[in-house]
Amino acid sequence: MNTDCTILICSCDKYADLLSPFATLWRKYWPDCPFETVLVTETAPENSFCFNRVVACGHGKPWCQNLSIALETVTTPYVLMLMDDYLIVSPVDTSLVLRRLSEAQKFDVASLRLNPLPPGRKAWPDSDLLEMPKNVAYCVTCQASIWNREFLLGLARRNKSAWEFERYGSFMVGNEPRPLLVTPTKEFPFIDAVHKGHWEKFGVKCLADNGIDYDFTKRGLPPFKTRLVEGLKGLVFAIFPWSLIVRVQNLLGAGAKERNNGVK
Repeated sequence: MNTDCTILICSCDKYADLLSPFATLWRKYWPDCPFETVLVTETAPENSFCFNRVVACGHGKPWCQNLSIALETVTTPYVLMLMDDYLIVSPVDTSLVLRRLSEAQKFDVASLRLNPLPPGRKAWPDSDLLEMPKNVAYCVTCQASIWNREFLLGLARRNKSAWEFERYGSFMVGNEPRPLLVTPTKEFPFIDAVHKGHWEKFGVKCLADNGIDYDFTKRGLPPFKTRLVEGLKGLVFAIFPWSLIVRVQNLLGAGAKERNNGVK
C-alpha cells in the first residue's frame, strides 16, 4: 500500500444499495489501485466488496462527524476523498494519480481537485495546474480531490452536513496559507450517478453498459417535479454568478440538506 495517501469512500446506510455497483466498477476499472481503500459509513456491510477497511461510525451522527472519525484512523498525510455514488466509468490512470499526489506534496496543497468543477482561475507556476481562489463558492467541494489530511479534518470539525462542508466550508479558508489547486481537465473518470436520492439517466446507462444488475425498486429516476426544480435551478446558476447565489443561499440557509439521511 502507498504510505502517502489513503482513499476514503463516504457512504451511509441509506446509500448501501450503491456499494455493490461501486465495487464492481472499481474492481473493473482500477484493479491496480495502490492505496488503502476505506469505507466510511454507519453500519459495516456484511460484504467487504472492494474495501480494505470499514469505519462504522454508528447511527445518528452528522456527515462531517463520521468523516472526522474516519480521518482520525488514517495515518497517511494525504487523503483522496470520494462519495459512494461516484461510479468509475473508464480505466483509472494510476500513474497520473500518483503524479498528482507527488505534486500535492511538492506544492504543499490544502487540496488538489481532480475535476475542474468549478474550474481554477489562475495558472500555478511550474505545472499545468490551476489555482482556485479561496472564499469563493465551491472552492471546497466533495468532488474527487487529494486533500491534506489535517486541513480536511479541520474543515470537517467545523461543519456538520456535507451541504455545510461545501457551502460554509468554502468561506472558511481565507486564512489558509496552502493553495487550493485544480487539474485543467477531469482526471478521475467518474460520474456523479445519484442526485437527491434518485438515479441520473447516465447512471442507469452506466449500469446497463457494464452488465450490472440492480433492483430499481430500491432507488429509481427522479419524479417530474424534482427534474423541473433542478432544471430551473440550473438556469438560475447559468444566468447569475455562482458566488452571489451561494452567499445569498448561505445567508438564508436555503437548500440545506444532510448527506447521512440519504439525500445528496
